[in-house]
Amino acid sequence: MGSAISYDIKCPKCEQEKGFHDFYYKNHEEYFSCQNKECGFGYRYKWKRDEDHKLVTRDGTDNRNFDNLIMVETVWEDGKKTITELEPNQNKDK
Repeated sequence: MGSAISYDIKCPKCEQEKGFHDFYYKNHEEYFSCQNKECGFGYRYKWKRDEDHKLVTRDGTDNRNFDNLIMVETVWEDGKKTITELEPNQNKDK
């Protein structure tokens, strides 16, 4: 899988350039983690998968086009983890 990794990225929370960012350009999954120990902010965007690790589709069919897949946002902030299923036209604003 193709990936673009960046170091020393500005964190959207603490604004220090201590972020690690990994973007998988072939499947559009994305990871960010702030390495500032006082911050600890992070997020992840991954496609929803079932217990067999197969992609879950919005309409339950085998149509695995991007617009029929379910993107899951996970955010780590202030010691809490929040998981949200995004709507098809919701933008990732991180």
